[in-house]
Amino acid sequence: MKDRHTTIITSSKPSELSAIESAIMDACNTLHEARENDDRATIHSTTAQIWDLLDQYDATDGEDHPNPAWARPNQRALALSAMGLVDQAIKAELAALKYADSPRRLEISLGNLSDRCLRLGEPDRAVQFFLDAYQANPDSVPVLITGALALHAAGMIEQANTICESLLSSPGLLSPGAELAAYLECDSRTKSVAAEIPALGELFRRWESLKASIGGHS
Repeated sequence: MKDRHTTIITSSKPSELSAIESAIMDACNTLHEARENDDRATIHSTTAQIWDLLDQYDATDGEDHPNPAWARPNQRALALSAMGLVDQAIKAELAALKYADSPRRLEISLGNLSDRCLRLGEPDRAVQFFLDAYQANPDSVPVLITGALALHAAGMIEQANTICESLLSSPGLLSPGAELAAYLECDSRTKSVAAEIPALGELFRRWESLKASIGGHS
């Protein structure tokens, strides 16, 4: 199944990414944006680039990753997701999840699964994966944003608002270059529900005010 929804990919710990992982993340973000804009030329060239990167990654056993059984399907899932093959991405991430041997890897896989179930129109399943991801890392910005969107889609607006209120109470998160700023600036899905989640709307207002005060974008 292909979807027309897109997302953004961030990393709270860029230093933990290998060179190929960084390149895959950047290419996947380019592909998500190209799909949103229906930029066929960029879609074609970036998809080919991502397949090449995955071949390199597999050939080096995840660039000698300490847990390639998790890392290789996780990276493949990122790529399939960016290509719009979300059901295939879920299957790949579930394969990775079996080998998630740390809270960080659990957070990443479970958060990704929540995002992809949401994109397939399965909010209840997305909420369950969010709750599991939250248990692995309750401070993860991508997990919290995805959770708020999943709860909103499941009709639990008050709970979604509570999550966004927790982000409001941590002003240090709202700074240029931070993960939260990336979602507020670049993620169209987050923007699309801001008017329906009061605390999320306030996050956007504060972000716009911050941008104005520093004279530009992140």
